[in-house]
Formats: sequence, structure tokens, C-alpha cells
Amino acid sequence: MSSTTFEELVCLVGPYVSRFPNFRKDTLVVGEILSCTLRYLASGDSMMSLVYSFRMGHSTISKLICECCLVLWQVLEKKVLLTPSIFNWKKTAREFEDKWNLPHCVAAIDGKHIVHQAFSNDGSTHFNYKGTHSTVLLAMCDANYNFLLVDIGALGRCSDGGVFRSSNIGKAFANKTIHLPEPVDIDGVNGPIPYFIVGDEAFPLTKYLMRPYPGRGRSTMPKDEEIFNYSFN
Repeated sequence: MSSTTFEELVCLVGPYVSRFPNFRKDTLVVGEILSCTLRYLASGDSMMSLVYSFRMGHSTISKLICECCLVLWQVLEKKVLLTPSIFNWKKTAREFEDKWNLPHCVAAIDGKHIVHQAFSNDGSTHFNYKGTHSTVLLAMCDANYNFLLVDIGALGRCSDGGVFRSSNIGKAFANKTIHLPEPVDIDGVNGPIPYFIVGDEAFPLTKYLMRPYPGRGRSTMPKDEEIFNYSFN
């Protein structure tokens, strides 16, 4: 992260994370709180390691990280994430066509298991197929790997397709309230082609969600299917 970006973040979160001590001077400034939080998010380092690195108490550092994460979400959500509109979807579609030769694709979607310790009295609620306890981060990205839309908090035992179907994002696509552009014709193709998102085999095949052809890697796959699957790698 550049110093300019860091200073911009300090200005954004400063009014919400500044500490106002009552009895003694507080030596923790906004830059230290933000640095500690970013280190934790970027490296996944343990709290005890951060305690020694930043010379803060364990209870203090855990509380400040939680508060700073909440503030980062509140101040950056509308600034960073995409507002669904026909104009914005067409913009991301042009990026996919220019960079990946995939016309009418507006986003790529996938899920990520965020591993954590088992919660008390949680049983197998967050236990996933990889043998760990996790919470699912479902994200849609543009052609440059930037997040467009996210759904956070699904149980680790749920599949990516199930998470998408029950999320607000999936419901918006199913109900056609996500403001996708109308299908248009493409040279050399019979009939209008709808705008769509792409995902892996964990997601269902629908009019608005494309997935690879089955049997990737088989020698008998037709050339056009092989070329299409190549776009997913």
C-alpha cells in the first residue's frame, strides 16, 4: 500500500476510531490503529504476535481491530463496491471483452472459505468438506480482480451454489432486479445474447450464470468448448 493510500484511509476512518482518554494521555493514534488492523487483515497474523509488534495489550488490540474493521466497511462500502446499474454492468462487460475476450460477461463469481476455530456449542454448523470450520465469503469480481459485490457470513457447510441461491445477490439475479442490460445481437451469432456472470462447476447453469463445459481436459472435447473453458482458467 502506498503512503498516499494509507493517508487517505487515515482521513476516512480517523473521525470514527480516534480515542479520547479521560484520565491519562492515550498514546495510540489513528495511524497505529489502522496499521495494526491492516497487518491483521493482510497477513492473518495472531493477536499475540501483533501484541508484541505494536506494543499494545491483548484486550486493547482485539477490541480496536474489531472496531476498525467495522469502520472500514462503513466508510468504504459505497465507495468501493459496485452500484448495480445498466451503465456499470456494461462498463465491466467491456473490460471482460477487452482483457479476456469474453463478450457480455459482467462479472466472475466464486466462494472462499475463511477458516476459523470452532465456535462454542456450534457443532458441525460451520464444518466444511475440507475438514475445517469456516465462514463463506462469496464475491463477484471484475476483469481486474476487484470486488464488485460480496455476501459474507454463510455457514461453512453450505456449497457455493447454495450460498449464491440464498444470498441477496442470487435472489436479485433470479428476480431480475439486478439491472442487467437487455440481450443484444453479436456478429456471427443467431439471436440476442444475454449478459451473464461466470462461475465454476459449483454453481448452477442458468440464463444469467455460465459455467465450464463438463469433462474439462478430455481429448474428445470440441474445439469451441475447449476455447470457452479456457476463458475460465
